[in-house]
Amino acid sequence: MDTSESCLDDTMLSTASNSFYTSGTFWAALAVFVTALVGAASVWATLRVSNPRRRLTYSIEDTRLLRPHSLGHDLTVHLDGSVLPDPRILRVELRNLGRRDIASAAFDQGLPLKVAVNVPIMESLGVEAQHTVAQPLPAVVRESEIQIGPGRIGQRSRLTYLFLVDGEPSCTWQHSLIDVKVAEAAELDNEPWAVRVIAFTAATSILALIITLMDIFR
Repeated sequence: MDTSESCLDDTMLSTASNSFYTSGTFWAALAVFVTALVGAASVWATLRVSNPRRRLTYSIEDTRLLRPHSLGHDLTVHLDGSVLPDPRILRVELRNLGRRDIASAAFDQGLPLKVAVNVPIMESLGVEAQHTVAQPLPAVVRESEIQIGPGRIGQRSRLTYLFLVDGEPSCTWQHSLIDVKVAEAAELDNEPWAVRVIAFTAATSILALIITLMDIFR
């Protein structure tokens, strides 16, 4: 290929590139794309505000009060004159991660939250409430089962119930909440971060695509 042909090709490529940027069709298409993207984001934000999800997490942990030792004598815990062979503190925590209260009506047929621990529950040690002005849900012990509620759970609130049990608990959780996503704390706490990562990745990909196209036709 001689020099004149090379110059001609460069001129044609430059002309095509310039016509790309000055094309009304390109800018109209880009405007439609941006408008659609902004519209979709606005719809998503509106739905999120008008229909906030109610999300409740729970966690159940126990702590042994006595551990094996080599002091030469036995430590024991007594309750009402009886020795507890394996006393433990059971901690049941509820967190409302949503932006709205979970109303009493969300408890279908007024049924409480139930935690079966499958060991003797010796004593209820009280409840701690954080980030809420609502009264904590009442907790009732029925043999080896804890029943919590029904009642209102304030937005962003955290309720922690403490119990003295004898033995290693094996807990089973049941609930009757309507329109409330319920999950273990570790599972649900990670979900918002996953959503943010996906959204950030999608936005970055779109921006990278636009920049790449501009470089190609520059």
